[in-house]
Amino acid sequence: MIDEVVAAIDSIIMWSIESGSCLGYFAALYKRITLAVGVAIAQDVFQDGARMERFDVEFAGRYFAALNGYFHPGQYGKPAHSWQVTFEAAGLEQPILVQHMLAGINAHIGLDLGIAAQGVAGGTHLPSLREDFNRLNAVLASQVSGVVADINELSPVLADLYGVLQEQQIALITEAVKAFRDSAWRFAMVLAALPDLLDPGVILARDLQVAQQGALVYSPPVPIAVFVNAIAAREGRDVVANLRVLDRIASVPAPICTVM
Repeated sequence: MIDEVVAAIDSIIMWSIESGSCLGYFAALYKRITLAVGVAIAQDVFQDGARMERFDVEFAGRYFAALNGYFHPGQYGKPAHSWQVTFEAAGLEQPILVQHMLAGINAHIGLDLGIAAQGVAGGTHLPSLREDFNRLNAVLASQVSGVVADINELSPVLADLYGVLQEQQIALITEAVKAFRDSAWRFAMVLAALPDLLDPGVILARDLQVAQQGALVYSPPVPIAVFVNAIAAREGRDVVANLRVLDRIASVPAPICTVM
């Protein structure tokens, strides 16, 4: 089943290369994460590997459904607000690589992860998922930080910052992913505790909150905006060339980490 998810992501990356679309930036990151999860399952990193494979497939399915809804709203229904912000920004010239990736992470973890967790092991069974949930997100953090370390040739200023900060920058990324993860878990716990009939309203409220966070990714406050503008000034703007590099990077996951 993981292979099918990777194949679907590959089709998104190939379409993005053919179309010159920045939608492929998050897809490339997601491919690397999915391959890493597959390796972790094969290495018996999780307590319940079969359940985590189902979790991965359900989680990815929400991303695919959102993307289908963006391009075919009449057939699939419009995507969530948080994904709408991310997909619409793919047509903008100003955002840098990391902004596109972070916005996708924001929508997918901020909204989808808690829903997928509750769906796979909801209600009274949700606590049994906690340990593997933490391990899954440790794997995710290791791949996100690994991608940042690997895109030096595409983003020279980001490479310079990485050269100066190194472990501190990785620590910042790891902490950010941990905060996303913890928030997603609390959201899953809320959904598990509520009657099903209240879920749509709670999910909508969460979606609007995550969408606001996504908007901030693309319009950060002044101190962060200065760094983003400096990175943008020297970052490669050939989307197709960037995607080819990112797809190559995505095909070789970083070493699996299970501690955050």
